[in-house]
Amino acid sequence: MRFRLLIPLLFVSTLAFSQFTPGLNKTLGIEVFDGFILQHKPQISHLITKHPIGFRVTMDKKVYGSEPWQQRYNYPDMGMTFVYMDYRNPVLGKTLGLIPHINFYLRGNREAKGQLQFKMGFGMGYTTNKYNPETNNKNNVISTDLTGAVLFQFGYQYQLTDKLFFNSSASVTHFSNGAIKKPNSGINIIATNLGLSYMIRYEPKTFNFIEEKPLENKVIGASITLTGGAHESLKIGSGAKPFFVLSGLMDKQLNHKSRLGLGMEWFYSASLKDEIKYDDSVDKGTDSNRIGLYVSHELMINEFSIMGQVGYYIYDPYKPYQSVYLRLGLRRYFTKKLYSSIGVKSHSAKAEAMEFAIGYRLK
Repeated sequence: MRFRLLIPLLFVSTLAFSQFTPGLNKTLGIEVFDGFILQHKPQISHLITKHPIGFRVTMDKKVYGSEPWQQRYNYPDMGMTFVYMDYRNPVLGKTLGLIPHINFYLRGNREAKGQLQFKMGFGMGYTTNKYNPETNNKNNVISTDLTGAVLFQFGYQYQLTDKLFFNSSASVTHFSNGAIKKPNSGINIIATNLGLSYMIRYEPKTFNFIEEKPLENKVIGASITLTGGAHESLKIGSGAKPFFVLSGLMDKQLNHKSRLGLGMEWFYSASLKDEIKYDDSVDKGTDSNRIGLYVSHELMINEFSIMGQVGYYIYDPYKPYQSVYLRLGLRRYFTKKLYSSIGVKSHSAKAEAMEFAIGYRLK
């Protein structure tokens, strides 16, 4: 099971080290937080006892417009968040997280001392007390040592001196293994955070601004993606088995930041195929394959992009999940045409799989 999670761990490590190339004006911060577990399912109510507490250490590098994408997004910070989470519950234990993030500034005046911010990140977590059928069977949220992690945060930062900043924020942190192993309800922590950050290797700099022309030729593109991974069926203990998804997408470049597209994909899951064999409520010859149509939006940030997709199964004889599915992921372009990505596919609040993909843009 740990081997299957090495792929996202390597993906996160690559993102982590890419943030810390030598340079000036990087900030190191520490925050403490107090929060609560969001009860997104009735089945996890027994785990909500005390308020989780912990701290976060952040490192960011500043950008000043040396590349066009930096100006488009109002000169965001790129960095890493380390999270220490104590659930104050022996069933859940503690979680350590390492989350590469991007921190957007929402105020147009980047020179102002007070700034509103929105941070988002995708990374990995390590949980000390996972589900065990004999010793920890009340933990129905996490059943693997390693998990995926997602961070969303709204905050306010005030510059006290040239180097020192005060930070306050409200955040949502999510940990889940993407159904690689069941049970996997996942856990969401809503928290308030307070802290300070300090700029190291400080050198005064100004934000560069160059007038950028809008796109004249908004081309229509096409891509093909092969996605794979492993997940466990709805039956706990059945074991993780491979799945594959073959997707085709037509999209249109809306502007420098966004692509909007429509696609079709075919799903094969060995876990669902086995589940049909033991499901007395359906015919044993029921097809486990699924076909979906989906709408896709890609937010492009340098060589990375954030993928958001909403799909609907037009062919789904077994119907193990809802007809509508969601996908959220992070994509990395190695060339203008070749890319890889990592993401989570879910049905409402129920994750179906953590996905790893490689793709190619045909035009």
